[in-house]
Amino acid sequence: MPNGNFEEFITLLQTKLNSLVTEPIQIKKINYGQQLILQSHKEKVILAVYNGKKGRKLVWGGQKGALQKAAAAVVDLTMAQAEPETKQGPATLSLLTKCPDFDYLWAGSDESGKGDFFGPLVVAAVLINKDIAGKLYNFGVRDSKELSDKRILELAEKIEALAPLHAVLPLKPEAYNLRYQQMKAQGYNLNHLLAAGHIAALTKVLKEDKQCHFALVDRFNQKNNIAQELQRSFPNLTVVQQPRAEEDMAVAAASILARAKFVNIMQELSTLAGMELPKGGGENATDCARKILANHDEEFLNKLVKKHFANYLRLKD
Repeated sequence: MPNGNFEEFITLLQTKLNSLVTEPIQIKKINYGQQLILQSHKEKVILAVYNGKKGRKLVWGGQKGALQKAAAAVVDLTMAQAEPETKQGPATLSLLTKCPDFDYLWAGSDESGKGDFFGPLVVAAVLINKDIAGKLYNFGVRDSKELSDKRILELAEKIEALAPLHAVLPLKPEAYNLRYQQMKAQGYNLNHLLAAGHIAALTKVLKEDKQCHFALVDRFNQKNNIAQELQRSFPNLTVVQQPRAEEDMAVAAASILARAKFVNIMQELSTLAGMELPKGGGENATDCARKILANHDEEFLNKLVKKHFANYLRLKD
């Protein structure tokens, strides 16, 4: 539903939510949007809907109970069923529109964790069509680096429901370290490991829909074998790699699924370590590893970190 029809959208929400309340829904104007006040018996929920240049934003207030949960489900469904905003347009739902014969059935892949000393490397792929892309956009799907962990976990559930053809492949630190050493012994490096992950994730989703002939990869280096390897199995596949590909809905969805899995595994590893593990590869990550080594051996630490990082070498300083 276009931004210009914001009032219509609010009216539609009011109509959909009426069945949940025992009192008439109150609507108040607020800066850059509208506020809906819902009441059912003693429960009161406030929903602020903002209408900005980057789309619609929802902020919930009031009691966190059955009414808010039911209302959120209704709002999510209403937004998913709405048409993509006209300013978004088909050209920006996908970055592949200039490809000859592009038919809006495509897969995208991205990874998470390659720059983090602690935690796994995760590669994800998502296969979507134009309809799914529009719904993902309306839900607020975009590059995971622009989102909080909480929002990533919320959106991951919606992506899994809307785009059932997806693959999420995590390498926890122990498996990652073993695989990295194996590839290094063969003369390969991290980029080869990343490429293998993208190939595996994309292969998994492309096998599920033989009508898909387009794949977009968030490019992490200039030269790799992703296109060649994928085209061995899928000769009619067009593979495009470009930086900042998260502007594409399939790649953005993949980036969120990859990051959600990374966040969940980091929580598991933090529980194992008995402390919250830092993200990234900064000095705080090195200091945290030193604290862990003060109470455990290297074998334990290897369950938590990527050993080839410079942080690991600094532990011996």
